[in-house]
Amino acid sequence: MEGEIGEEAEIMRADICDSSDEAAVARFRETLKRLGASLLKKDWSVYGDHYQFVIGDESLSIFSDEWSTDIEGSDSLVRHVLSEYQKQNTPKG
Repeated sequence: MEGEIGEEAEIMRADICDSSDEAAVARFRETLKRLGASLLKKDWSVYGDHYQFVIGDESLSIFSDEWSTDIEGSDSLVRHVLSEYQKQNTPKG
């Protein structure tokens, strides 16, 4: 049944930017700061870096390799992060 305690949230993945785009990576980091993200853990492998952040009471995974930076988390959290990140990309005027 929908809304039951213990029900798993829908998981969503999204591409954020090319890892080589320093300006976009900086805007993404600023987005995480504005959202109050706290680093829970960081792992790395030959494939790239994996970060686990907590935003509110939810977990956000970030994977970064030499090609791209991606996020994964609940559908609502990923959409919220994308929305805030998009605000950083919108010219003010």
